[in-house]
Amino acid sequence: MKSEFVVEPKSRGTMRRLAYLFREELGLQDAVYFPIVELLDSMRDAFPEFTYEIVTDEELPKNVHADTDITRHHVRIKESVYDGAVEGSGRDRMTIAHELGHYVTLRICGFTLARNFGEEDVPAYKSPEWQAKCFAGELMVAEHLTRDMSVEEIVESCGVSEEAAAYQYKKMHEEDN
Repeated sequence: MKSEFVVEPKSRGTMRRLAYLFREELGLQDAVYFPIVELLDSMRDAFPEFTYEIVTDEELPKNVHADTDITRHHVRIKESVYDGAVEGSGRDRMTIAHELGHYVTLRICGFTLARNFGEEDVPAYKSPEWQAKCFAGELMVAEHLTRDMSVEEIVESCGVSEEAAAYQYKKMHEEDN
């Protein structure tokens, strides 16, 4: 995987534990449907430097749905993505969780981030994008609450896309083999 950045290696198991601890800190360890949009507003209570803004879709490049500036503690979310998340779009809810994954791993937990000047292939477990995606999946589809659910039940109960539900289901049950 090509990546401009590299982070200290973390396994899916580590990211799953981190997502659980984050849920626990928020008192949401038993919430099957994770209130990701509502979390944006309450993040400032726990992390006073954290800010976010909803920007017009034109303010970010076409292929960028949201971004996180960890040095400024700031997340920007396209208006269409935010509106979609408010309306329950699983893909848009996951986008917001992904950006919070960057913030949690890099800013709150302080995972070491370095520039990959050679732009060499980076194993997934050392990619900040993979780590944020993994954290988001584990946060939104908590293994301890969904292991016995079908993909369809995960979609309905967790408010995620079918693609995300199927991926998380697969990762939960790979460990069984």
